[in-house]
Amino acid sequence: MEKKSQVIENFKTAIASTVKSLSNLENIEINFGAESSKTEKNSIKLPEPEQIKNKINYKQIRAVADSQSLMLRFSNSETFKLFEPNGNVSKKLYQLAEKIRCEKLGSDEFKGVKNNIENYYKERINSLDLKSSEIKIIESFENYLREKLLDLKNIKEIENKLKTYKKDLDQKFKGKINLLKKLSSDQKQFNSIVSGLISNMNLDENRVYFSWF
Repeated sequence: MEKKSQVIENFKTAIASTVKSLSNLENIEINFGAESSKTEKNSIKLPEPEQIKNKINYKQIRAVADSQSLMLRFSNSETFKLFEPNGNVSKKLYQLAEKIRCEKLGSDEFKGVKNNIENYYKERINSLDLKSSEIKIIESFENYLREKLLDLKNIKEIENKLKTYKKDLDQKFKGKINLLKKLSSDQKQFNSIVSGLISNMNLDENRVYFSWF
């Protein structure tokens, strides 16, 4: 039987290979946990493999690796910056939308990627504490876009928790979801539309809530 340390090293090697393939980059730096990055360009940071309830957190690492690899493959940083809205929360929502756009492109092309990301996301959101106002804003926005763009199905408990926000988001995104789906491969147009939608939500940075919450 392989020692735990060897199993983890083998897993890291396999992840590195997957990242290179998905990102379409041979020259890429991959760091785990507290490892420091030597470069900001073409590098990704992943959770450290660790024991959680007698299981290694492989699902989490695979999903994060896939998501970050797809960002490197499909997202142009200059285009992203061009349409970035003002405000801390607005920036977070804009970044989430871009991440989901890239995940959609990857999921359409690679079935395994779709399963990795979707399964881990469901586990993560099911365990979240949604008491904080800012967390509610961010998580409801992400869940809404995942549901609409990636055809995610919520469990009943999550659906009930977020149904009020879903109704409000339906109003804000009215008539735009099908367009965003069609434009998922056009970053410039997608980013432009999403940025405008987020800006029109009138975020109040000091009190951290949407005017429509």
